[in-house]
Amino acid sequence: MSKKIILGSAVLLLLAIFLQSPATAQSRLKLPNDFGIELLGKSLLYTFSYQRMVGQTLGLEVGISALGGGGSEGSTSIIFIPVGAKLYLIPKNGSLFLTGGATLLTASVDSGPFSDSGSSSYGHAGLGFEFRGEGGFLFRGTAYGLFSGDGFFIWPGLYVGYAF
Repeated sequence: MSKKIILGSAVLLLLAIFLQSPATAQSRLKLPNDFGIELLGKSLLYTFSYQRMVGQTLGLEVGISALGGGGSEGSTSIIFIPVGAKLYLIPKNGSLFLTGGATLLTASVDSGPFSDSGSSSYGHAGLGFEFRGEGGFLFRGTAYGLFSGDGFFIWPGLYVGYAF
């Protein structure tokens, strides 16, 4: 028997055991809100975000991130506002999820003779895993696809938060 068949069978067996486990996603029902910080992710560097569960399988989220700097001669700032949703695939406290949405950008430059501002956006979609503990601890790891126009790249995100 080949190693691929053995490995595939073991993965399917573990998945079947996991799906048959009696524990359900009680923490998503009891603690439907969460707040935390995502490192990297949808806003490229960090995002403070809030999610509200709508039922047991759908979560709606919004976040904010700001980058900027300046001195006596001027300043530059970029604000990221990601909005989106998560669809949980397994009704357990530890679950795979699909996510998607858009990240809105606003930028401004005030430097010497240059004074400009503008806005843009890009989309994000991804697959991730979440663990939401009964006590409120929350962890997510996500592989995002960020896309705009003809451009596309894969970008990771790690989220730590508290559910209430």
